[in-house]
Amino acid sequence: MQSAILLPRPDLTLPAAPKRRRRIGRRRGLVAAAVVLNQLAYGAIYSWSILSAGLQNPDSNFALGRGEAGLPFATAHALVFLGTVLGGLLMSKRPPRGIALLAGALYSGGLLLAGCAHGRADFWLVLLGYGVVSGVGLGLGYIVPTTLLQRWFPGHRALAAAVAAGGFGLGSVLSAPLARLLVAHFAANPARALLVLGGIFLVTTLTGAAFFRNPPRPIAIPAQQGPLASRDYRPAQALRTRQWYLLTLILFFNTAAGISMLSVLAPAARSLTGLSPTAAAALTGALGVFNTVGRPMWAWLSGRTGLAGAFVLMLASQGLCLIALSQVTSPALFFPLAALVCLSFGGGFATMPALASEFFGLTHAGGVYGLMLIGWSLAGLAGPLVVSELAARASYGTAFLLLGTVTVAAALLPRFARSPRRS
Repeated sequence: MQSAILLPRPDLTLPAAPKRRRRIGRRRGLVAAAVVLNQLAYGAIYSWSILSAGLQNPDSNFALGRGEAGLPFATAHALVFLGTVLGGLLMSKRPPRGIALLAGALYSGGLLLAGCAHGRADFWLVLLGYGVVSGVGLGLGYIVPTTLLQRWFPGHRALAAAVAAGGFGLGSVLSAPLARLLVAHFAANPARALLVLGGIFLVTTLTGAAFFRNPPRPIAIPAQQGPLASRDYRPAQALRTRQWYLLTLILFFNTAAGISMLSVLAPAARSLTGLSPTAAAALTGALGVFNTVGRPMWAWLSGRTGLAGAFVLMLASQGLCLIALSQVTSPALFFPLAALVCLSFGGGFATMPALASEFFGLTHAGGVYGLMLIGWSLAGLAGPLVVSELAARASYGTAFLLLGTVTVAAALLPRFARSPRRS
């Protein structure tokens, strides 16, 4: 008995670490899937050109002009910034689940409100619901999963951001054909399509958000090595660096190129190539695939080119393709050029969150990147309005030529991007 008592007790704790890793792995997969489901709704914002065409139909109750029909889209993007700032600040104080639930309720509720409009006299409901309420919800809903997944995958920040952005892009692919069917069904009152979309998105956003949670602290903020580990910037500190403004400007130009083209895609394709309205609407949905694919593609490429180098290539390719689009008259050429623009446009939203956290740290990434998304808001406001105005005064070709020239020039900006931690 005594000899038995003196025997060393077996170590029963050895399997704990593998079990914990498997548990964290399963949670990572669940959170990633929930993020994709949650983001599907927000990607529908890029199907606005289909709804816009319905609102401009002279046989509808709205019969809006080209400029009027673009106002809800521009307003939503102008107010995205408010949502991203609010979301970034809340992410450091509140669990992500509650913030994401609020975002889904605002975004879907805004669509439901906009869907209550009956005609031109009620167009203010579309502006208020789609533009204001959904715009704030869009910003709030975008920043939370983008930051959350970087916390779960700290060693693969660009890929994590690409998963969140990929769900967003996939939403534009899936929503475009549905929006096209709904607008055709509710031809007299296209706003009714927003009622259906709002109801569907309320379910998907809230279901996905229900599974959001922060990771265990040991993997939330991993130990870093080298000069980039020297400091984590708070939002107020990041705003005092020139690098924050440079990255925001890069995001502005990359977003403006893609979002401006997408905002007028259907009418521009008809005007430049003679596509039928049905074919032009189908083109919008097809290009959503490239917007989606571009996010993981550029996240992967940035590992080889560097994050800043990836933006040089994205801006240059978008600009050159837009210049080429200004001279195109064949649908066979229009589609691949527009697809290349969408690849780089989508890639920016996967690459910039990782670049921001590389420059300013992961601890306050939500707040820093949330402020940076003022570039997205300004691009979404100014780009579509300027392109629509140029198209009305001259042509879509002139609008694309000017937009492409500015974007090519902006490709020089990432060459000046240096981390403030190395300064």
